[in-house]
Order: sequence, then structure tokens, then C-alpha cells
Amino acid sequence: GTDLYARFLAPHLSDALPGNPTVVVNNVPGAGAIAGSNQFEERAQPDGKMIVAIAASMTSNFVFRDERVEYRLDEWIPFLSSPNGTIFYGHSSLGIESPEDIEQLVGQDLMLGANNPSGGDMRALLSAYMLGFDVQPVFGINRGDARPSFERGEFTVNFDTTPAYVTQVLPLVEEGVAVPLFSFGITDADGEIGRDPVVPEIPTFIEAYRQIHGEDPSGPAFNAWQAIYNLNIMASKALALPAGTPQEIVDVYTTAMEEVLEKLQAPEYSEQADEILGPYDQALGAAAQSALSGAIDFDDETFEWLQAWLEENFDA
Repeated sequence: GTDLYARFLAPHLSDALPGNPTVVVNNVPGAGAIAGSNQFEERAQPDGKMIVAIAASMTSNFVFRDERVEYRLDEWIPFLSSPNGTIFYGHSSLGIESPEDIEQLVGQDLMLGANNPSGGDMRALLSAYMLGFDVQPVFGINRGDARPSFERGEFTVNFDTTPAYVTQVLPLVEEGVAVPLFSFGITDADGEIGRDPVVPEIPTFIEAYRQIHGEDPSGPAFNAWQAIYNLNIMASKALALPAGTPQEIVDVYTTAMEEVLEKLQAPEYSEQADEILGPYDQALGAAAQSALSGAIDFDDETFEWLQAWLEENFDA
């Protein structure tokens, strides 16, 4: 998802920046995006010539203090922050045909391909735990690698961001292989989590919880879920400059991205923009910085609950 995000925006950003510089996308694989993030921290100079695409796994690994993390995400300067929905789905071999069948998964042995317990996969693992699913994760597997294994039936549940779901998973739904179960929803203007506008036909996690347990989620687990939701959904992706970048350079990038977003509303771009960015409000400049800082600022009680949960369930 983040690769699609960066590669889609790069040429438009090139057109909007003064002098139309070539924007080269450099993928650095390894360690759930930690390797690339550490490399950016080490090499990026505050001269506006290097930016980073931030993924949910990068923010999660930073928040939960993965011992391999050397980057200071709290010092980077985002100029664009993008919410991004997530869809959790199951394999039809489980005997399910629609989201209404979600209760049938309680008590079944489920397999999920995941990168690590404290990265972006946590939103799916925590949701499954709260719903009462018995999910056995296989760690060390990125989202793009998990999907083919899901298609073959090796993994029986999976999750993807909405761009990947629309382009990669919907064909599996149409073939009867994948069955959408719930979305994580999107926060509306009133601060309420409602159905994701990309997939309004799919119930939210809160609706799924209510269907299984007969009540709304609450308590420390739900507080943790909401924190992870803000981290992985509402501040899912971002473009950022390194620490120390002068404000005038940040302003140039913010203005350029504002021009890009306006350009993407044109008919020749809007369809692809909807696939990549979704119909979500994008945060720019100071608003982007506020979105990211709010997502990585956990209260002590929630942080301690999640630490205990990770240790008890994944020895992590």
C-alpha cells in the first residue's frame, strides 16, 4: 500500500515542486520497514532533497520501541498525512459466505501471515483477539507475500489496506475465494467511527464486535484498539522531511502537495486517486504534523496494557 502511495504521488509532486525535479522512489526492503527508516534517519539531510513515505508499520515499530529502531519519527516533519482504511477478510474454505457469518469463525483454528506482533499487523491481531478468534500468526511475512498464500488456502484470514483490497482482493471476492468480514471504519466529522466510504457495504469492527458479543466494545482492550486505530488507520501513511528541515522548505512541499491534491480532482486522475488515496480528507502541513504526533502519543495506561498483551500472547 505504501509503495503504491509513494509511486502514485511521486510524478505529480515532481510536476508541482519548483524546478520540476525528478522524484526517484527507492525501496529499501527488510525488517518491516525499519531498515529503510533507519537509513533515512542516517542519510537524509535537511535540504529538501530526500523525503520518506511513512507506513503504519514504521509508526507502530517506533511507538513500541522495537530494539532495531534507530530512527526518530517524532522529529520528522510530515507535510502530508493520509488516513487509509483496512479490510479484514476470510477464506471461503472456512464455510463463510458474507460478513453475517462472522460468528462461525469463533472456535475455529485460523492462520494469518503477519510481519511482527508490534508492527502494523497489531491492528488485525488485536481485533481478532477482541472478537474471540483463535488466530495463529506466522511472523516474518509481508502483506504482499501473505496474499498469495491466502489465495492458496495456506492462510485462512488476511487483511489489507483499502487500495490493496480494491485492486488485489476484490477479484478474489468475485471468484468466491475471499469473504470480507469487517472494515476498521473511518472517523467522521463528528468524531464517530463509521463505515469506510470505500466499502460502505462492509460492517465496521465495532458492528462485528456487537454481532458476536451482543454489546459495544469497552474497557482497556477497546482503549488500546482505539489507540492502534488512530495510529494505523487515521494516520496510516504520510510523506515527511527529515528533522531540522527549514520551515521555508516545509512550506514549499506543503504548497506543492496542495497543488497535487487539487490536480488529482480532475477527471483524468480522480479514478486512480480514489483507488490510492480513497475518498478521505488529507491533512497538510501543520495538520499533518498534528495527525502524526497525535497517533504516536499513547497514554501510559494504554501503553502498559498493550505491552502486557504483547508479552502474554506473543512473548514480545
